[in-house]
Amino acid sequence: MSERKTYKKRLVIVGNGMAAGRIIDELIARDTVKPKSGHSLFDITIIGDETCGSYNRIMLSSVLAGTTSAMSIIQKPASWYAQQGMRFMAGIRVTQINRQQCHVLCANDERIPYDHLIIATGSRPAHLPALNQNIAGVMAFRTLADVDTILSLSQTAKHAVVIGGGLLGLEAAYGMAVRGLQVVLVHRSAWLLNRQLDEAAAAMLARVMTHKGVVLKLAAQVARFNGQIRVESAQLTSGEILPCDVAVIATGITPNAELGIEAGLQGQYGIAVNDFLVTSDPHISAIGECAEHKGKTFGLVEPIWQHCISVADRLVRGMQTAYQNTPVATKLKVSGVQVFSAGEWLTSPEHRAFIFVDSARNIYRKLLLKNNCIVGIVFFGDVRDGQYFFELMERQISVIQAMPQLLMGRRFCTQLPSMMALPMNKTI
Repeated sequence: MSERKTYKKRLVIVGNGMAAGRIIDELIARDTVKPKSGHSLFDITIIGDETCGSYNRIMLSSVLAGTTSAMSIIQKPASWYAQQGMRFMAGIRVTQINRQQCHVLCANDERIPYDHLIIATGSRPAHLPALNQNIAGVMAFRTLADVDTILSLSQTAKHAVVIGGGLLGLEAAYGMAVRGLQVVLVHRSAWLLNRQLDEAAAAMLARVMTHKGVVLKLAAQVARFNGQIRVESAQLTSGEILPCDVAVIATGITPNAELGIEAGLQGQYGIAVNDFLVTSDPHISAIGECAEHKGKTFGLVEPIWQHCISVADRLVRGMQTAYQNTPVATKLKVSGVQVFSAGEWLTSPEHRAFIFVDSARNIYRKLLLKNNCIVGIVFFGDVRDGQYFFELMERQISVIQAMPQLLMGRRFCTQLPSMMALPMNKTI
């Protein structure tokens, strides 16, 4: 008597960034999914427009600075997928989703059918309202290919302009300064990391960047790039001309949601999903930076990891594990300096602020309290016990009993309950 063949659901994942890599790990981790043995619930196809396998995008700045190699940040080389019994279509862009016939159309005209589709297309740099961005030498900083291009240009370039004072912009500026370029960083806000730091902490960061050779142009914007064939200079809205052989745009992110929106999926900023990461089509999920949950999009690792857990539980185990958009703490390492930020970061009249400043050592610690509970944390240079304070904030525990010694840290707050460590978040 012949063995009955079990039907495998055709699972297609569009995108091959960190979210796609993590959802694959979560699927494999569940007991019933064993692709390598041939007994998987799914026939998995991964389609990515980058030519390499999944890699740690957080480490791109380290590759640019030369402190690590490109190969060391690749988490899943192309050969890994075949070993797991999966099909990996590298360097292929999906151009259309046909929801009626349940297949995706690729740029090479191949149609890939699916029973369930996961969109994990990530994001791209936010739009920069500057003219002449399409000339050679003006580029983004989001992929390994971008790093290769910047490194190639840096061999002959002398001047660089970086637009954006967030983490990616700061790291791009630092990486090129380390390689000997004269770097000017242009940021439209009055201080760096303005969504994580207050003005005092950002002033310390500015001193660090200046000491590393980066010239800062704050409260400034690029109006246009000049050059016939390749970029020669960047002109600010003030009229100032900044000479440059390479210009790097790192001005935040925009969700790559067009593929889903053009297919008729709902969404305003990204592809709208419910608490279980299901789009307006029950056969399609969306995770990561391209997803929109209750009007909000994502750029941190930890919530995106939660997306993957929810989707894997639903697809493999039939469990309804709801994603909750809870407050997160952000721990960054900017040009060698530790930063920790959570909750509110700007002091207002309704806050009671506890601040410690050591200018000589570039240390800044601020806790914001409301109704005797922590509502904001900004630590620069010394982030010890940041996670402890975040847990106190998350659980809204009154800290009035430890007021005099609060900023001295956990060891001195014996009147307060001990907390279990929670996972940290980094930007993608």
